[in-house]
Amino acid sequence: MPLVTTTTLLPVPARHLWPLVRWDGALGDWYPGAASMTVDTAETGRAEKGALRCLRLYDGSRVVHRLEHVSRVDDAYTYAVIEGPYPVAELLAQIRLRPEGDAQAVLIWTATFHPLDRSEADAERFVRDLYDAGLARLRGLLRP
Repeated sequence: MPLVTTTTLLPVPARHLWPLVRWDGALGDWYPGAASMTVDTAETGRAEKGALRCLRLYDGSRVVHRLEHVSRVDDAYTYAVIEGPYPVAELLAQIRLRPEGDAQAVLIWTATFHPLDRSEADAERFVRDLYDAGLARLRGLLRP
């Protein structure tokens, strides 16, 4: 099972970045190709295991994520892609944010998956390109 990890240093404090990257944050503003996003939260109004997040892409397709775990200690969560137009199956991803001093943060985005109808190298490249495009869009939101 391939593993893709993308790590990037961002020029904002973690406390300012977390609202953009958390489960119910602004992922729809920076996820590649996303036109809109909805989040299903529990009756408590908080994201809990099993909650669904649906991204509608500009081409009309949907990507549905299911929350698998939220860290109570770190700024991190794990989710599964349960529907989407991707050439991979059983994608399990984690977004983790780590402070780097007072003015910067490190974002770590990882995924494991099974390739569908393509080589492992091509599937890895697809996921890496998806993550790189998302992080480029996120950097664009952070510019003054």
